[in-house]
Amino acid sequence: MIQPARFPRALRAGGLQALHVSLNSPVVAHESLPRGPASAAVALDAHGAFVCLRSVRTGRRMFFCTAEELASSPRLALDAALSFAERLGFLFDDDELRLRGEEAALDLWVELCGDSAPASPSLDADDLEADDDEELWSGDDFFDAAEPSAASALSKFRFTTGRA
Repeated sequence: MIQPARFPRALRAGGLQALHVSLNSPVVAHESLPRGPASAAVALDAHGAFVCLRSVRTGRRMFFCTAEELASSPRLALDAALSFAERLGFLFDDDELRLRGEEAALDLWVELCGDSAPASPSLDADDLEADDDEELWSGDDFFDAAEPSAASALSKFRFTTGRA
């Protein structure tokens, strides 16, 4: 059984047993990721398997891990994680650990999925204030600088007058 995880366990040298990276980037629709193309990686260590889904456009990540009952059988945990990702539309090939070696496989995992909890951005009250640009947007001078013909050519969804 595969279940959502907040972030992956840290993979260390000697702990990685398998790493599979998706060959394709199918469109994934999940509530934690923006709808669009995503890549996937499936890693196996002594505690089980986990799946990382990463949005191609935004880089946002989501993690899944195998349930505790699969931890006793590493092969079964890996098969469950690969089957889960394949049901989402991902295709996998050979084990990157065997192809690249352990150090390169760990580097690939960190590049794709990170090695720790994703950092949540901290917002200050200053980040939410718009006072800095008030002078820029306050007058009509900003919009007068653009040529009318260039502005109308930028929008392909312009309606004629009277239609909404």
